[in-house]
Amino acid sequence: MSTFESEEARSPLGGDWAAMTFPLFRPLLSLLGTGQASPSGTWPVARLARQDGRPAGLALAEISASDPSTAELLSLLVVSEARGRGLATALVAALEQDLARRGVAEISGVYLSGKAFTPALERVFARRGFSAPQVRKIVVQCTPEEAARTDWFQKARLPEGGLVFPWAELPREEYDQLRRSQAERPWIPQILEPWSCGEHVDAASSFGLRLYGEVAGWVLTHRVAPLLVRYTACFVREDLQAQGALFPVLVASIERLMGTGATCTFVTSSQFPRMVRFTQRRLAPFVSYSGETRGVTKRLDAAPPAEGA
Repeated sequence: MSTFESEEARSPLGGDWAAMTFPLFRPLLSLLGTGQASPSGTWPVARLARQDGRPAGLALAEISASDPSTAELLSLLVVSEARGRGLATALVAALEQDLARRGVAEISGVYLSGKAFTPALERVFARRGFSAPQVRKIVVQCTPEEAARTDWFQKARLPEGGLVFPWAELPREEYDQLRRSQAERPWIPQILEPWSCGEHVDAASSFGLRLYGEVAGWVLTHRVAPLLVRYTACFVREDLQAQGALFPVLVASIERLMGTGATCTFVTSSQFPRMVRFTQRRLAPFVSYSGETRGVTKRLDAAPPAEGA
């Protein structure tokens, strides 16, 4: 009979283990056991399982840089031949203990609805006493060609005085002026600020909008995987939103991805009702996948951090 062995990862992982998490998180595996933080200051923690000596499952989390008492479960995977035997639940339970020993008092997780794995993952969270799932964001995935079939794509028009430009060509002085204007009189939701969206935007598909020479909006993307582009921030000034001024910027971005084999992922926070309605009514009916991200949390019995840790 097959047996499972579980342990905390105390050295860097690669090979078969790397295939058990998303490409975006694989660099974290090389930091395990090294005492090094990620470039963003987070600390990875992983719990692995073997079946008869072979990789069978992996749970990966990271401890927050800004609040070390919190952590996020980034990924959880059990190989197909080991499923249905409680291994995923056991991995999460052990990972909770690993985090609590480091002083973590709360763990959270965010995942997609409508996927084949969603029901099993929600059962794991329920068994481990996580909170009931809450909708966080609306998620749509499509090819550029699917997006081009929408009515807004075909009817997009620039407002008078508008000009779309590649974001990579934005001069530094204009970027700094944006930051100053936001600091003096906030007009951009924080999560849509260009400097809050992470570095290394995709130069090919990130565009801005100028209105009479002033930056008034942007579509910023990140290449999560070679053929997966995430639309991280889509924004135009409030007085331009009802005019559909965002559409020509989106069109410019999507046109740059046509014929590349890329998939576009649009993520819209539930705190922006107008964008949620647009996503659900004018994009979702034409696309490959439409769903939502859901979030769960759980309080842990944290141990006091070790002195000098």
